[in-house]
Amino acid sequence: MGGFARIYNNKIIILVNDAEKGNDIDLQEAQKILELAEANVRKAKGKRQTIEANLALRRARTRVEASNAIS
Repeated sequence: MGGFARIYNNKIIILVNDAEKGNDIDLQEAQKILELAEANVRKAKGKRQTIEANLALRRARTRVEASNAIS
């Protein structure tokens, strides 16, 4: 849900801000949150609101994709 990866000597180190298992995600709830996030992007005003809305949208999409990958 945000972070970075480093590759060194054919090993990957991943540091993230937040993580959850795909099978712990309720797909219906995740899709509802995605729809709200899309609406918030459309009605965002100003640079800060737009940035925050887009970050929330990326997180919501990632959660839906993770849940779908498990299903």
